[in-house]
Amino acid sequence: MSTVSRKLDIERPPKMPEPVLRGDVIDAERYISSEYFEKEWRRVWMRTWQIGGLSYQMPEAGDFLNTVLGKESILLIRQENGGVRAFYNVCQHRGARLTFADEGAVNNGFTCPYHGWMWGADGRLKDMPDPDDFPGGNPCGKLSLIEMPCEEFAGFVWFNMDPNCLPLREALGSSGDEIEYYRMENMTRVLNMTADANCNWKVITDNFNEGYHVQVLHPELAPYIETVYSECQFDLRENGTNSGWFPSHRPTASYKGDEPPADVAAMMQKWRLDPEGYRGNANMKKIRLDIQKQKRKLGPSMGYHHYEHLMDYQLTDYVIYNIFPNNVITVGPDGVQLLRPRPHPTDPQKCEFDHWYFVPNIDGVATVPSPAGGPDLAVEDAPLDHFRYGEKSLGRTNDQDLSIAENQQLGFNSAGYRGAHLTDQERRVQHFHETLNDYVEGRK
Repeated sequence: MSTVSRKLDIERPPKMPEPVLRGDVIDAERYISSEYFEKEWRRVWMRTWQIGGLSYQMPEAGDFLNTVLGKESILLIRQENGGVRAFYNVCQHRGARLTFADEGAVNNGFTCPYHGWMWGADGRLKDMPDPDDFPGGNPCGKLSLIEMPCEEFAGFVWFNMDPNCLPLREALGSSGDEIEYYRMENMTRVLNMTADANCNWKVITDNFNEGYHVQVLHPELAPYIETVYSECQFDLRENGTNSGWFPSHRPTASYKGDEPPADVAAMMQKWRLDPEGYRGNANMKKIRLDIQKQKRKLGPSMGYHHYEHLMDYQLTDYVIYNIFPNNVITVGPDGVQLLRPRPHPTDPQKCEFDHWYFVPNIDGVATVPSPAGGPDLAVEDAPLDHFRYGEKSLGRTNDQDLSIAENQQLGFNSAGYRGAHLTDQERRVQHFHETLNDYVEGRK
């Protein structure tokens, strides 16, 4: 975390320069074609930064995480020097996977279950049966697992299968600078869900690259999150990354009531503001700014110490960062969500969808409301809950999104679908697909 002092009285994210979009056609083939799926795997997934797990899951030397992306299994291993290294989970003898454990600790390294070859935490071959039976001599100390770039940032462990990739922070660009303000490395993951879904991963990514659907699909958000596009800000950022800023803690601009809605009134009362003093549209526009002032004034005494390094707009508003290709980091004043579709190993019309929720540690707060509905969540690391979409709830908003995603996948298989027709507020979708085309067609 940078220690350079910065201004906090900033009322919205900085506006990014708008690149010129080409207007590439977004057709159905990219959502259903096995041939496109294979190109995408080699040219996108094997060349972009991905989140493998959380730094605090592997605090000690020898601790490891086994993360899965499509057809690949990747081992992330904490080293003696405190860093993390990433290796393909495959023995260099005859190709067996070294472990199927999701996580653990290795004191003597990994032992291949096929022929007993032993690999150290540093990836180097340590021992095997009959080391003198090799025509070229004993390979111990000479042979290593195949390594890939690996970095830690914002509490995540990231990996990239491209040995010539950009450094992580350069790839994240300005989005990384803004995400850093939230200090996610000090937060706890209190929700850890994965749902198997019948749709291509890009269907979900498209959804989180636009807010046009919110007024129809998520009307329950309107009482306290802005849904009128002209009141929001959408940015096309470096390396295919996008963001959307949504003012919050006040009614949407289209709200017709004469007094603050119940959700907003409850927020106001928590921060010692009287809703009765904010009747009428002109007064309701002041709510967001007044809550910011109260949070700045009262936050530390109420245990909200993380407010001290947030800018004014970050005290109330939501920003969605769409990190190319698939990581969606939604930041708010009191929690951060990772919403992430991952490709199926073989089927372009299926994916896995991850929903993680992180919260800061607040004095005296042992439980927090769940963004997935149901009972409050304990402020402790949550175990993985993996299920088929529809078997249980991902939360009202995500359930609504996934229902439409599977609906769309059916539509993409129709001869009647001829390609997307986008509004200007959906230009983040266009930007994403043009970046995707650059990768798939070999321009990146």
